[in-house]
Amino acid sequence: MSWLGADHIFQAAAEAVEELLGLGIPKSTLRQVTLKHADAIGNEQSQQEDRSYRSKPAIGAKQLVAQTDGSMVRIVPSGLKRNTKRPREWREIRLVSVQAMGTEKPVYAASMESVERSGRQWGHSALEAGIGLQSQVHVVSDGAPWIEKQSQEVFGFQGTYLVDFYHVSQYLGEASEVCRPKNPRQWLRTQQRRLKVGRKEKVFKELREHTEAEKIADEEAPVRAALLYLENRKDQLHYKEALDRGLRIGSGTIESGHKHVLQVRLKKAGAAWLEENVESMARLRTAKANEAWESYWNPGSTKIAA
Repeated sequence: MSWLGADHIFQAAAEAVEELLGLGIPKSTLRQVTLKHADAIGNEQSQQEDRSYRSKPAIGAKQLVAQTDGSMVRIVPSGLKRNTKRPREWREIRLVSVQAMGTEKPVYAASMESVERSGRQWGHSALEAGIGLQSQVHVVSDGAPWIEKQSQEVFGFQGTYLVDFYHVSQYLGEASEVCRPKNPRQWLRTQQRRLKVGRKEKVFKELREHTEAEKIADEEAPVRAALLYLENRKDQLHYKEALDRGLRIGSGTIESGHKHVLQVRLKKAGAAWLEENVESMARLRTAKANEAWESYWNPGSTKIAA
């Protein structure tokens, strides 16, 4: 029941149980059972995350890729009667992933708690993915300050940090309409090529030459916005080095993960979750994605990944 409840709305899961097993299970019962085991898995993961992730084996994977990002989930407050109109709000849930180069799947973890909790999840996911004392960790993200801070905290000297090429291209794409209005796509492609071959100063120069006058409001100055975004991340634009090493320059793994690990269940049409349930369901989903389901039902097997 929990397996089906982790993937489908509870009504559909109850119908599947009846079709597959011939058991008429009420939707409310299936919901209760699924959330019970989701809570148990979440508690086990939390206990593991509270332990230190600093102790690493001497030998590990040579290269790992770490990513993280947030997406929004709709929640409702608890404690209200069912026939009461419940205010709904969107809250961020963060997903982290770590994958050893040459392996098929990343290790995932998710939480709505603090960014420090996400950092601890990153550290434990790295252990599950095979980090060692000599491993290098290639971090790719959208440039959010909290991600860079947690990257430094968790991976230290073992990590290198790269701003996702897609997000940089978005800023440059908006600036292109000002820098070369007659052929913005060609201008954008030129700046992208420059970044990929390590000529970022050429991109800065191009942006400075077309920066809007100070009297123009920031929201109407895409070139100024692009220049500020890139200058604040000068040391995070090493695309040539990453490409030369066969490393990713985009954050497609974590964006895909959000879709097939979290959103496919938590963001179904019209869905809204009690705050105390969404965290547990997210952890249930990551346990399935990490193929750690059996470790919960068979405690003697490998531990559930953080």
